[in-house]
Amino acid sequence: MSNAVNPLVTASRVPLQAPLQVLQNRAAMATPVPPPGPPSAPLSATPSRPTPKPKSKYSNSSLPAPPLDDVQLDDVHAAFVEFRAKDEDKCLSVQCVYCQQSRAKNTSRQRQHLLECPAYLHVMKDSIPTNNLLHTFPTGDVARSLQIPAPTLELDFRMSIKMNPKVSVGPGTWGQREWVSFNGGQWAGRWGKGIVLLGGQDTRNVTKDSTTKLRANYILQTIDEPSAFVIVRMEGWLTGSREVLEKVIDFNMADGVNPGRYTYRVNLSMETGDERYTFLNTLMWIGSGCCRGYEVIFDSFRVN
Repeated sequence: MSNAVNPLVTASRVPLQAPLQVLQNRAAMATPVPPPGPPSAPLSATPSRPTPKPKSKYSNSSLPAPPLDDVQLDDVHAAFVEFRAKDEDKCLSVQCVYCQQSRAKNTSRQRQHLLECPAYLHVMKDSIPTNNLLHTFPTGDVARSLQIPAPTLELDFRMSIKMNPKVSVGPGTWGQREWVSFNGGQWAGRWGKGIVLLGGQDTRNVTKDSTTKLRANYILQTIDEPSAFVIVRMEGWLTGSREVLEKVIDFNMADGVNPGRYTYRVNLSMETGDERYTFLNTLMWIGSGCCRGYEVIFDSFRVN
């Protein structure tokens, strides 16, 4: 028998997969290099588009953008009427009641529309008195468009105060100082009536042109049983022409001067610990009065 090795038999005995050690020791296959030529085009043939820059809403104006808080949410709801343009529309539309323009319902855009709506701004100017002043807040400032309730005056009571002859204290920082003590009086109004107790006083400063600063303190007593006592603090001015005021501050001549020729204006506040009248502690009054000899009569209007 021949000792020659049959190559077919030997090959059949070799495993189909080489051991890992053999693969690791094998040289790496060379990566095919493409032939020289023009560079290949990218896989995607779609050209890149530059990212558009957002447009500023206020690029046409040199003024700063007004804050959207200038228009309150209640104003937005009141200024637009909702409707559906088509039955198949899922979103509502709104129409401005001032300029009749329609747009999609969007609170922020509706606010912005009102800030730019001439008809709305005209109405707002008339409804906010401060916008009609000579000097106003800058455009866009929330204080310019804020609506604040205006106070009203309501006649609350009338008071009569009797005075003793005045005592001249002498010159002071602001003019001639005069001390006038009260000799009683009475009052009547919406919330009660009573008397002015003895002992009140009015400290007056009379300037060179006879304009007089008034500053008085006195006590009211009610006719209730038991009576309540109310402290009154009063400050104001007596103004007018010098010729008229010289007669008004003279108790012997004041009765002959028409009250329409001068101005007697005071503001009043009250204080009491009586539970029946504690509501007076937080109220304010504006008084308009006249001088009748040794008596001062004035009406007090409550500031509501």
